[in-house]
Amino acid sequence: MTLSSVNYCELQKLLVESSIIKEREAVLGFTIDSKTSKDLDDAIWIEPYQSGAIISVHISDVTALIPERSELEKKALKQIETNYLALSTNPLFPNELSDNKLSLLEGRPRLTITIKITLDKVANIKNTQLLSTSLISMKKFSYAAADKTVEDISQPLCQILRYCELWAQKLAKKRKDIGAFGQSIIKGISLDEEGRLVETSIYLSQRIIQEFMVLANTAVANLAEQHKLPILYRNHTCSAIAPKNKLLVETLVALGLPTLIRQKLKNWLNSASYSPIVISHFALCVPAYTHFTSPIRRIADYLNHKILKAMFIKQRKNPYLFEELEKIAQYINKEHLKIKEKRTQYFQIEYLEKVTSILNDQNKISLLSDREFSQILKDSFKISKLDKIAMEAKHRLKQRMLKPCDLYYLTFGKYQNLKNEKLMKNELLYYFKEQIVLATQTLQIASTILQKDVNYIEKLTPSGQFVFRTVFENKTVQKASIASNKQEAKHKSNLFWIEGKLEKALYSPTTIDLNTIKKNNMSRVKFTAKSRINLIKISVNAIDNSITYIHTVLKYIKVKKPMYMYSKVGLKWECYCYFQWINNINIVTTSIAKTKKEGKANTSIKLMIHLENYFFVTKNNAV
Repeated sequence: MTLSSVNYCELQKLLVESSIIKEREAVLGFTIDSKTSKDLDDAIWIEPYQSGAIISVHISDVTALIPERSELEKKALKQIETNYLALSTNPLFPNELSDNKLSLLEGRPRLTITIKITLDKVANIKNTQLLSTSLISMKKFSYAAADKTVEDISQPLCQILRYCELWAQKLAKKRKDIGAFGQSIIKGISLDEEGRLVETSIYLSQRIIQEFMVLANTAVANLAEQHKLPILYRNHTCSAIAPKNKLLVETLVALGLPTLIRQKLKNWLNSASYSPIVISHFALCVPAYTHFTSPIRRIADYLNHKILKAMFIKQRKNPYLFEELEKIAQYINKEHLKIKEKRTQYFQIEYLEKVTSILNDQNKISLLSDREFSQILKDSFKISKLDKIAMEAKHRLKQRMLKPCDLYYLTFGKYQNLKNEKLMKNELLYYFKEQIVLATQTLQIASTILQKDVNYIEKLTPSGQFVFRTVFENKTVQKASIASNKQEAKHKSNLFWIEGKLEKALYSPTTIDLNTIKKNNMSRVKFTAKSRINLIKISVNAIDNSITYIHTVLKYIKVKKPMYMYSKVGLKWECYCYFQWINNINIVTTSIAKTKKEGKANTSIKLMIHLENYFFVTKNNAV
């Protein structure tokens, strides 16, 4: 009897009853997956010890039940992965196999391949073994059930799960320290292994599985790469404009908003692909990566099982030539693009119908949560139907319920009805003038989404005031902002630009006289004899403690403290001290020093010299 002629139900029974399972090393493990999952292809176990831990990831030995070159394998090669649709699932292998005979069901004996990974105390991989094993899963956890078990010490697997959680945290920290952002959380936003945003919430136990699977796939890839073994490596690259990993993460943290993060990552990252040649994985920040942990669901994992089993367990040669793997990789990559396009198109049509339904019902719009409203607003912006959401947007503007990304869509969107356009313009301007910093945030979002820089025409008046004009999309406004504080001038300039956008009063910078500034704003206030106040002698102690002295005196006479700004000049720091005195007198002092602290002290001394003519402290209250 040949493998190809055996009925699969009978084959599983035969394997269980025969010595095939008995000949394998029996291992311990349990599964954690979503509540509705049936195709359970991975289980985990951990053995902590004094100087590290051994993490075992048990994977269903799919290749043991799928005859080589069989029709099942050919069909799977053509389909490449399990397709999860809204109302149904099209499995890579028949349900009898994927949901039953291959699935690591609780209490059922199953053939497995175990990746046994020895870690040191800081989660470095010290050794990797591939073993032919058998598993009877101890427990099928849903993510929610696993999270509850971690909190309940009376549960049998609580301590093991806590060890898993501890080492998952160590693995996550180690990856973060080297600059990985794939399969991580940034400002509460979850990213998958390729740096794409994950919309659903992530359970604690889900993070355990993610870290263990990344570890297993990385360990297997390292093992193959060390032996110069061609497998289907999972490569991920970035565009030429992407910053290096750690700087990229810092940028994403600074952006904070999901819309901005998604847009940046889309511009920076290329799609991951398979190849028998190792390139590296940018998002995970590892030199070699592969897919090995989901052979029930992905053909790439299945093929990697065949190769690695042959080489490391059966001590045979690679069943695939390099050229064969190259053609298979190209086919899988091509099919992935097709699947992605179909899936995107399907969900776009489905979602557009949902959006249209909501937009046609004002009662539904008013019941939307803040997050749902933001999404509908974004979709309305895309399909030019902002008029349908204008009244609710006005209401939420008045209630100050909108986020900066919402303000971007309302500011840059198009309206068919002129009344709605005027309505939104007035409400937006009230909002921006009330919270001027929102103008800057909105322009930053526009810059990211439209991929255009926000630039400034900047000048300093003789009196030390800052003059700003914002230039965006090669447009600016007639009115320049003037302020003694640089940041304030910038915020006001951005407000003027948005006001120009809403008023349709933006112009090319070449058409504006950039030197036109009202004379009274630029002139320095001159002191008369009456405006001068007696001077007290400044002590040596005051000079030695110039910053404290200045701040204490100004506090006493109820004058706002100066503002300090710094810029790098070679190996030194240039410090700027900006101070606004009464009657709009502005004093600017500068100093270059080895450290910021020294520069700040020097500018404060210079400020004291300027202030000698303009303030006094009585002897009784002298500092």
